[in-house]
Amino acid sequence: MASEHIPDLNRFPVDWHPKERIYACLEVSDTGCGIATEDIVKLFDPFFTTKFTGRGLGLPTVLGMVGTQCGGITVESSVGRGSIFRVFLPVSAEAVAISLEKTGGIPEITGAGTVLVVEDDPMVRNMARIMLGRLGYSALEAKDGVEAVEVFQQHQHEIRCVLSDLTMPRMDGWETLAALRGISPKIPVILSSGYDEAQVMAEDHLERPDAFLGKPYQIKVLGEIINRVLANNEQ
Repeated sequence: MASEHIPDLNRFPVDWHPKERIYACLEVSDTGCGIATEDIVKLFDPFFTTKFTGRGLGLPTVLGMVGTQCGGITVESSVGRGSIFRVFLPVSAEAVAISLEKTGGIPEITGAGTVLVVEDDPMVRNMARIMLGRLGYSALEAKDGVEAVEVFQQHQHEIRCVLSDLTMPRMDGWETLAALRGISPKIPVILSSGYDEAQVMAEDHLERPDAFLGKPYQIKVLGEIINRVLANNEQ
């Protein structure tokens, strides 16, 4: 798509101006409830959400990735009529050399056993399961702390580690940690959150996690933290 055809309304980042070049466009649309006009300008603010506290990191992460490629995002939406998100990325005229060498971005598969993933966001939960599979682990899933306790009671002897979100309905990460330790005092637990680690770990709780994993996380970091936690637990 030529730059002059890119909509000039609701562009993000707000100071993004397409250059005179060709852009590839990825369009995602739905026919859902739509977005109020006053909320569109806040969509990419960290932790902005119209749902419960703890959501709101997905779109800022996407915008950050698009911005590093000198691209932008436009939003069209109206209440009751759905939304259209368009991602624009500049098309390069330069030839790209394809290297078959290993980049080292994805670690060698060294894991084994089962990890319990406790996460209320189905997209994040599914991504964690995929990452764990690439790392050599199998995953059991729970959508909140209450369900996590039920799953843990059924599979306690096969679960080597727990990866739990911090902010969830019914039972948050701290409560889930305490409940699981009440069943198995030595079970390794990793708390994950988009909030700052220092802020999260400054909270006063009797039970402490074995590690903190900031969101959004990459497979390499996830693998390193799980390996370290399991190694410490086996000493």
